[in-house]
Formats: sequence, C-alpha cells, structure tokens
Amino acid sequence: MPAKMPNKNNHEPTTFKTHVTKSGYTMTAILERQSQDVLIQLIGGDVPHFGVVMSIDNTGHAETTALPSRPGHVHQEKILIEQVAYAIKPVLQNNAIIVSGMHVNDISSEQMHAALPMALELGQQLANWLKEHPADQPHIIFAK
Repeated sequence: MPAKMPNKNNHEPTTFKTHVTKSGYTMTAILERQSQDVLIQLIGGDVPHFGVVMSIDNTGHAETTALPSRPGHVHQEKILIEQVAYAIKPVLQNNAIIVSGMHVNDISSEQMHAALPMALELGQQLANWLKEHPADQPHIIFAK
C-alpha cells in the first residue's frame, strides 16, 4: 500500500477584510479562503445579517437564493452581490460563495444610490487582493 501524503492543507484559512463608507453608512467585505475556494461576506448598515446567498462554480455559473425577510418579502441584496460577483469572476481560481445582508434604518434615496458603487468598489478590492494572493493548487487524491 502506498504511503499517504502528509496533509499540507492543514492550516489556518487566509482572510482579507475591507470596507467602504459613503452617505453615512459602511459596507464591509470579508473574504475567507479554503484552498482555492472563497467565502465572501458582504454586510453592513445598521443591521448586518445574512439574507442572500450566491454560489459561483468553477465554470463561472452562478445561482442565487434570497431568503425571506418578513411576511411576503425576500431579501434584496442580490443586486449588491452581483456587483461583487462581476468584479471577482475573472480572477476566481475555483468556487465562491457570497453571502450578503445589509439593512440601513430609514434608508434615504442618497444612501440607496450609494450602495451599488460601494459594492462594486468592494468587489474590485477583493479582485485585486485575489490577483495579488493566488492560492496554490492543492494536492488532491481521490479514492480508487
């Protein structure tokens, strides 16, 4: 029987956190990497939460689920996640999960209009970080 390779992937995940503040509120992006996969939280406002989830597979195909927010409504952060996904897709090495939830109490029109550029700016910062910090290809052995 061949000897097993030592587990070289038994390490702490790589993380990166950044934020943008405009129009009186802050939006934060937190990236965590496991091997070549990434998990991104896009949160902020007065009540950060998890309301929308997007998965992007290694072919670039994306699927989004919006969870219920209150009776008869679902969370609306898909439009913010799409900005981040647009920025990071070209530099993803494998799969990505993006979760988002932002609630700004009594949000103004100015604050609503600031959200998309803020999300895109965070997406560009994440993409730059991913380009500057590529993950090594993991050594994977499947059962025979």
